[in-house]
Amino acid sequence: MLLQFSVENYRSYKDRVVLSLEASSDKELPDNIVNISNNKLLKVAAIFGANASGKSNLFSALTSAIINIRFSNQLQIDQPLANITPFAFDEETKKKPSSFEFVFIQNGIKYVYGYSATPKEIVKEYLYAYKSAKATTIFDRDETRSEVYKFTVPSIKKELDPIVSKNTKNKLFLSTATQWNSTETREAFSFFAEKISTYDSDFESLIPSIGPLLRYDDDHSVENFVIKLLKAADINIEKYSLEVKEHSTEDFVNTLSVQLRNLFLSGIKQDSKSLEYIIHTLHTVNNNSYVLNMRDESEGTRYLFGLAPILKRAFKETGEIICIDEFDKSMHPALVQYLINLFNDPSVNVRNAQLIISTHDVSLLSLDHLRRDQFYFTDKDRKTGISELYSLDDFSPRKKENIRNAYLLGRYGAVPNLKEGIDLE
Repeated sequence: MLLQFSVENYRSYKDRVVLSLEASSDKELPDNIVNISNNKLLKVAAIFGANASGKSNLFSALTSAIINIRFSNQLQIDQPLANITPFAFDEETKKKPSSFEFVFIQNGIKYVYGYSATPKEIVKEYLYAYKSAKATTIFDRDETRSEVYKFTVPSIKKELDPIVSKNTKNKLFLSTATQWNSTETREAFSFFAEKISTYDSDFESLIPSIGPLLRYDDDHSVENFVIKLLKAADINIEKYSLEVKEHSTEDFVNTLSVQLRNLFLSGIKQDSKSLEYIIHTLHTVNNNSYVLNMRDESEGTRYLFGLAPILKRAFKETGEIICIDEFDKSMHPALVQYLINLFNDPSVNVRNAQLIISTHDVSLLSLDHLRRDQFYFTDKDRKTGISELYSLDDFSPRKKENIRNAYLLGRYGAVPNLKEGIDLE
């Protein structure tokens, strides 16, 4: 589970900001938190803010950090890292590295992992493990000092020191050491490989993730979950079928949108053959059955269908952290609240999966369903272009306060400063 994520000098985040999922001492809504290894953690965090305030940049930071960890070993020497973009409105920060840090629990052990990087190379990197009350340094890397790698425990040094020569300046040592079968880094790397993912809020971008889940559903557990969730959302789909086509990479890439094509061609993941997943849905209307191609369904239906297999896996199997920008896109506010409630329901979310979202749906701003520490806001200083991130808990609103009205009135910031009386002619 994720305790916190921080980022500094990335896009509009010049200064370090922290998104924390560690619960406060608030006693409200106890089902919304879970105690893991003596850490009280939130299952959901919802981020609000005006357009261009920094919400998407926060999710971009998460995505960039995770992708660079997962695919570090696929980089060739001197190949740039993916999407490292420092704060642009300052001549000094443009020359400095972007920094990312994760604090998380994997298999009962708390880890702190972070790195600083320019587009060309890793500048700093570190991994600490709390196998007791005191942190153990697994490794500490700093390319600016004479002794680049430090290992404070002799047994760890014995395992990791021979791997140092196999790493390059543009690769993360966490990834390299794990590829060389290090037992000291394996669990931390598996967190990024398997337990935390970011997703776009549209069906097409979800297909590569859900295709294998739908295809290898031998016990029909995914199908049963998907259909039940669609029916719970009042969507009249009785069944679905999956057709899988194999294409050459070149043919497949030409079918993608520009955004997905650029991502695919960035070197993150390429195969000589690529799969296309074609989904058909079955509807019963007036006792007659009708088949539709998924592309003919509404955008909201496609999006929910795409989310469903991921939710099933998170709730029942992996307990992963799901991060989605613009979570409410194309979905009714009641459905958005319903999905959030599933994460906070311990009878459904049996693996303690976590959800991190951004949204403009102000109907969610209620202390009846989420705690004060589960609401975050982004705001940008229009003079400096710097975004900040802060929690509703910082304002200590009363438990019965109407936080929706307070937010719309600008009491917490993070709302657009609209000008009236401007001549638009």
